[in-house]
Amino acid sequence: MLKYPITTIAIAFVYLLLACCSKKQAEEIKPDQPPTEKPGTNVSFASFVQPLLQTKCAGCHAPGRSAAAIWSFNGYTSVTANADRIKDAVLVKKSMPLGGTITASDLQSLQAWFDQGTLNN
Repeated sequence: MLKYPITTIAIAFVYLLLACCSKKQAEEIKPDQPPTEKPGTNVSFASFVQPLLQTKCAGCHAPGRSAAAIWSFNGYTSVTANADRIKDAVLVKKSMPLGGTITASDLQSLQAWFDQGTLNN
């Protein structure tokens, strides 16, 4: 027969597991994030606009998708050709992305790219 009941051993084991994990250890783990830049600085199509449109717009506006008939995102030329429509829907009316959001800093950077004349490739 065991000197200590199984439940006592199990409780001690759980307590030891919890005691091994400290708050400081949890704080030390940080996800890999690229350094954030001030919104509106160094805005180019390749570094900012294309990744933003890929994540926020291409789900519906990529060729062959549901909203491709309205506007199809397939690179720089398609964006610059439809710049006024995109600017109006995203920055003025704020009706896009449908069912999603864009952060204030991303909106500010997108506005800066449009203000630069969308020529900063």
